[in-house]
Amino acid sequence: MRQTARGSLRGRGSERWRATRTNSLQPTRRDHIRQGTVRGRGSERWRATRTNSLQPTRRDHIRQGTDGYSGILTTKRRLLKMVVSTLQPLEITEDPNFRDFVKALHPSFSIPSKSTMQSQLLSVYNEMESDLRSKLASADDIVLTCELWSSGAEDSHLTVGCHFVDCNGNLMSYTLKTTSLFRDESAAHIQTQLSAIMDAWQVKEKVHWVVRAGMPQLKNVKAQWGHMPCFADSLNVVFKGLMSDNELSNVVRKSQDIVRFFKKDSEAERKLREIQNGLKFKQDKLILYSGDRWLPSLHMLQRLMEQYPAMMMVFDERGKTDLILNESDKEKIKKIISALEPLREVMSRMKEKGFQSISAVLPLLKILMDSLREEAKCNDVAKTLLLKCKKEFGDVNNNPFLAPIMFLDPRFKNQLGDENKRQAMDKIKTELSAFCSAAELNELVNEYVAYKPNSEESNPLAWWRHTGKEKFGKLSKLGLQKLGVVSTAVPLERAFSSAGDQFCSLRSSIEPENLNMILFLNSNWSSKT
Repeated sequence: MRQTARGSLRGRGSERWRATRTNSLQPTRRDHIRQGTVRGRGSERWRATRTNSLQPTRRDHIRQGTDGYSGILTTKRRLLKMVVSTLQPLEITEDPNFRDFVKALHPSFSIPSKSTMQSQLLSVYNEMESDLRSKLASADDIVLTCELWSSGAEDSHLTVGCHFVDCNGNLMSYTLKTTSLFRDESAAHIQTQLSAIMDAWQVKEKVHWVVRAGMPQLKNVKAQWGHMPCFADSLNVVFKGLMSDNELSNVVRKSQDIVRFFKKDSEAERKLREIQNGLKFKQDKLILYSGDRWLPSLHMLQRLMEQYPAMMMVFDERGKTDLILNESDKEKIKKIISALEPLREVMSRMKEKGFQSISAVLPLLKILMDSLREEAKCNDVAKTLLLKCKKEFGDVNNNPFLAPIMFLDPRFKNQLGDENKRQAMDKIKTELSAFCSAAELNELVNEYVAYKPNSEESNPLAWWRHTGKEKFGKLSKLGLQKLGVVSTAVPLERAFSSAGDQFCSLRSSIEPENLNMILFLNSNWSSKT
């Protein structure tokens, strides 16, 4: 029944209207909820609803990767990724402090046991291994790198990596296998292990070079693949040769003793900071390094000389006359620092991370030799270092191995001297003679020589994969093969920084049964997956 706007509803309709009208003047359930005044069973339901509203919603669970079974798997996977990326033991999930930390973040999260993590490790390893096998199946040429290292007096290990150029011209690098040598580091045993790894990954026919860190026992071994030393390792070999001089090694040892004194005596270190503050010196942390790598040795000596005036005041006060450097000692340290600076310049020109093509080595060696030659005019330590470099690397102006590789790099091809250029062109023509006539080869190589060089920031592999292939067809495959050889056996961030020492220390503490899988995932598990 309907009335005019001013009329009122009659009968049961009017009662319904009055009830509705009355209720509209009462606080609504929403108002009660706001005021916390819902009564009876409804209030219990409200309190339950209110309590649940404080818990993460389904959407929140999805965002956190904890929605049901798939969410739990995602969380475990992320935890495993943290473990392998930082080389932590799987037992970390059973550590009380770690468990307390996780519970504080998420009280309801069920922390996986070591056995669960072990199962997850195997699952992800199998997944990544299968993915890598498919990538290697499509690769044309593969270069291996191998590093020999020890986890203590008990055992030594061989870690083998692989490198190839993908279809886009990117250099791809992965770890293949870490295997125990059971204290047998002979050339024959290492060769056997390398061959077994190639067979297991079905890449033996594609491997043409193996870049090794150390392992001089492999230098003259005959195999179907060539052996080549790691560039970073070769620089350390040169430094070791320099330190074979007793006078130089003694002054470096004394420098280590000085730093060690302040590291172990907290009162002496406190006094040093007080003096540094008074002299307005930078209070940089002292560096103690007792290994045989040139870069951390350089850092230690430089920091020592920067802080030595303040140190000497502490020695005078404490009566530590045996630690005071005489003028001859200081002069030797300054000469070592100046002699090592050209090596730092070379290192700074390399990429900061990952691996770099061997094509950059010859230009870097030329810079190194020229800088040492100039420094040697007034520095006998630099003169000795120059001689050691010539012995290790040979004549940079007549290098039949590196010259063809540098020639095939469109960034550096015009930087070759006459002798290197002649050797490079002859070698390339010989290698391609089965595919082209002599006339065709001469025309092809001359056209490439005349082509404008690329910028040093460009990617020569991508250039050969696309532009170079289109313009200089038959040179492309050779260019990709030779430029795909890497210059170091380990990533540059480990080869030229203290991060390498930390990595090696952590690596040595991994359980033997998990060593291969954890190092495999540490290298190969992309940050995007």
